[in-house]
Amino acid sequence: MPSSPSEHNGKFGEQFRYDPEFRGPIKNRSCTDIICLFLFIAFIAGWIVVGVFAFRAGDLKVLFYPTDSEGNMCGVDELKNKSYLLFFDLRKCASPKVIYSGCPTPQVCVSTCPTENFIPTVSGDPEKDKRTKEKLICEYDVNKDSKTLQELLDEGHCATLYLKSSPFGATNFEDKHLVPKVKDVLLGRCIPDIFKQGIDKYLTDKHGKVMQDEGDKITAEQIKNATANIEKFLKLTEIGAKVFGDFVIAWKEMLVGLVAAMVLSLIWIVLMRWLAGPMTYLSIILILAFCVFGCYYSTDRYIKLKDVAGSERKFEVTLNLKSYLELRKTWLALAIICGVIFGILFLVVVFLRKRIYIAIALIVQSSKAVGCMSSTLFFPIFPYILQFAFFAFWIAIALYIASSGKASFVIADAPAGSSHANGSHCNPKKYNSTGEGIKCLFQSYGLRDNLFSAHVYNLFGLFWSQFFVIGLGQLSLAGAFASYYWTHNKKDVPFFAVGTSLGRTCRYHLGSVAFGSLLIACVRMIRVMLEYIDRKCKKYDNAFTKCIIWCMKCCFYCLEKFLRFISKNAYIMIAVYGKNFCRSARKAFMLLMRNVLRVIVIDKLTDFLLFLGKLVVVVTVGVLSFYYFTTYSGSTKDQLNYKITPPIVITVGAYIIASAFFSVYGMAVDTLFLCFLEDCERNDGSPEKPYYMSKDLMKLLHKKNKFRELQSPTSSK
Repeated sequence: MPSSPSEHNGKFGEQFRYDPEFRGPIKNRSCTDIICLFLFIAFIAGWIVVGVFAFRAGDLKVLFYPTDSEGNMCGVDELKNKSYLLFFDLRKCASPKVIYSGCPTPQVCVSTCPTENFIPTVSGDPEKDKRTKEKLICEYDVNKDSKTLQELLDEGHCATLYLKSSPFGATNFEDKHLVPKVKDVLLGRCIPDIFKQGIDKYLTDKHGKVMQDEGDKITAEQIKNATANIEKFLKLTEIGAKVFGDFVIAWKEMLVGLVAAMVLSLIWIVLMRWLAGPMTYLSIILILAFCVFGCYYSTDRYIKLKDVAGSERKFEVTLNLKSYLELRKTWLALAIICGVIFGILFLVVVFLRKRIYIAIALIVQSSKAVGCMSSTLFFPIFPYILQFAFFAFWIAIALYIASSGKASFVIADAPAGSSHANGSHCNPKKYNSTGEGIKCLFQSYGLRDNLFSAHVYNLFGLFWSQFFVIGLGQLSLAGAFASYYWTHNKKDVPFFAVGTSLGRTCRYHLGSVAFGSLLIACVRMIRVMLEYIDRKCKKYDNAFTKCIIWCMKCCFYCLEKFLRFISKNAYIMIAVYGKNFCRSARKAFMLLMRNVLRVIVIDKLTDFLLFLGKLVVVVTVGVLSFYYFTTYSGSTKDQLNYKITPPIVITVGAYIIASAFFSVYGMAVDTLFLCFLEDCERNDGSPEKPYYMSKDLMKLLHKKNKFRELQSPTSSK
């Protein structure tokens, strides 16, 4: 153990002095940081106002339905029977800029995608030209009968070519099961079928001749580039629709997996009530055993794949898990990771075994506290519901703000020497009627004035509300566990102590919670702004700028971690003494610095040991779900687009659920540890100043209460 804390008194304040009237969390307290509470309430009111304006101005349909060159949504209102979007000339989509700027060719809504390859040509034969005019796909207000075929083609209001197409994602990529409604809304773009037919076969007409227009041969490269860029633009939409379809198909199995994670977490924590020591050792042993097995199995697979064709191919990012398992590099990486983790854990166990004993003693006392107040196990449900409500509110506002923009139009096909540059904003009523060949095409729904500010306000509201709810839960749990520690007879602690602590927090300390959460939210917002600046600066490729931004991102990441650590300990001091946030944070920081070696070794070890227990739950559920969905066959599993989707969802959900249960233990350990440090400073074990810590801790620290057993037979165990 470290040297006596008294050596640090000069730098980090004086130790806590013995107070005969101190019995844990004080009863008489007053409201703290009330100004911050009013600020938080005003901010929430403003957030609601932003939401009301967003709900009034927004229309979620614009986010999902295809939109033509005039800003009309396909499949909606007057175009209800025209659900698909057709591009007039895909060759103009061959630039990578279409990913963010849109394709500069007219686009119209059609009832069905073209079923043939067609390039109109003027033959001079009136009957033949008439039949060609009937096949033309033109803009809505074009009267074919009043103009000749040559005029229609020259004016550019009709497609100069269209190709046999299918709605994107419906047949092009052989998807198994997409929810029909999702498919119609999200994938309603007509994309050529070249992905299935092959480029050479596809670019020939029914007579086998290469298709070409007047003097301009349509090359395979043009069509390939155009469709490739559109594929990039819409691929994420298709993946999202397929993943959503997997949710619809396997939601029952995923729900069962999440319930299993909750049950396993609860069983593990209940067992820790009586077997905290053995369960902690078991967690260490299981993780070490898993690392050994993982290293052995990965090495074995790496060796067996040596002579397998294709096992040395280049690594590519894909959602097909089997493609990763067929690579030797994957198994080599897994073997190295498992070996490194095993080595680190083994060294920690060997060289810090004495500290592990103390950490386990803290976990044992935390287990007794949780068992004495088992209502704390279910308390996280309350803050999680609040967090989910704030998150749902943020999502709704973000979607409505994004859909409340105005249609943005840009100039395309401006002739050489024109005063109007391609890509500049324009008014469609002005340019589309000039007859000068300048087209004003719909690009996207851009932001109205102040909508960017609304997005920033909404995002900051998410951060502040989430950290506020987290702080509320931490302060409430800290009050309950502090009451447990500072009571000699643990049977006197009320079963619903967390309820009492929650009421005390809501009555006196919501302002302090608002203040602490505001600090963290501000730093998180700065980190988001740095990420935004980093993305904007990438196009300049400036090494000095990258270095500055990277350093700032690193510094603010560390600052956020520090603030979250200080805030948690400040909440513990607020729960005990009822002082404001700054005074409590200073008192907690000084106490921790006077015992800095204990903090680094014991407190972090307990967090690590609890993490191992959480890891056992998550790994168990994740491995079983992966084995179930990838090994056995069944009607549900065979319908999945990505068999890895349910295991990922279950594993992430299991981690969230396990974190909710183990967070109670984490808060118990942190609270009892801070109280333990204060106990060591306040008391010396004499009959007048007995220790409040458990006998196990006193034994490990070579301390004892003199004559305490005779005076207080009901002392803590």
